[in-house]
Amino acid sequence: MALTRRGRLTVTLSVTAAIVVVLVLLLTRSRLGSALGLGSAPPCTLTTATGDEEWSAVQAMTATTVAGVGSRIGATDNGVAAAVRRSLDVERSAPISPAAARQLYRQLPAVANPSADSLAVARALLGQRGPALTCVQPVTAGNGLPTEQAGRLGLTPRAETLRTALREVFGRQSLGGFAPGGVTTGHIEGSAHYEGRAIDVFFRPITPEATRAGWQTAMWAVAHADRLHVATVIFDRQIWTTTRSLQDWRDYSYPGGATDNPVLLHEDHVHLDVQRGG
Repeated sequence: MALTRRGRLTVTLSVTAAIVVVLVLLLTRSRLGSALGLGSAPPCTLTTATGDEEWSAVQAMTATTVAGVGSRIGATDNGVAAAVRRSLDVERSAPISPAAARQLYRQLPAVANPSADSLAVARALLGQRGPALTCVQPVTAGNGLPTEQAGRLGLTPRAETLRTALREVFGRQSLGGFAPGGVTTGHIEGSAHYEGRAIDVFFRPITPEATRAGWQTAMWAVAHADRLHVATVIFDRQIWTTTRSLQDWRDYSYPGGATDNPVLLHEDHVHLDVQRGG
């Protein structure tokens, strides 16, 4: 039997209401909502051997900082696992500082006996599973930032802030891609290095241990991307960018064409660059 005009209107309104409900759920409880700055879905996901951990940005920054400090002081996997779990048990409005992370390790028992899940988290953060951490960034990231000129070291103020933050967590690292007065060669055309916006963190020679350390630095940068205005992270043939963070880590292709050169494919260094601004 054909619907009356009123019946058709009722059906249309019901379908429209259902679509609206689906869209609201999509925008408030999904990664897309996080990218649009809507809802409360955790923007960061860590994939471990025992499952996924969903974290807020503060939790991701805290966990990667605690793991980074643990590596710096020579903590065992068990020690890192216990410290990370303890750091996440505290509700925080801001990420833990490197100094507070050090103090956290001093408070651990002599022998740590973390759960299997905690140990899996620690090993993922320590780079043992490659690009295990990814975070969704707001589509407005970088909007309103001013353009900056390179300073004394050849880095813009934002890039210099990133360099300082790296050192506070990981200690002295082998850095390159910048120099007093700037660099003008050695990189692809239009490279952020030529603007003083990029830093290379070297992990040479290429060994399993060096690759794990590289991934730890790369994931720390992703976790801190919003706070430190990180735009791009490249390592070990993988790339993460703020503008395409919904796609997580992606295969990296050298812009100059097909190559097996480990340097051009960033197998021996983590490339980090910050927002241009303007």
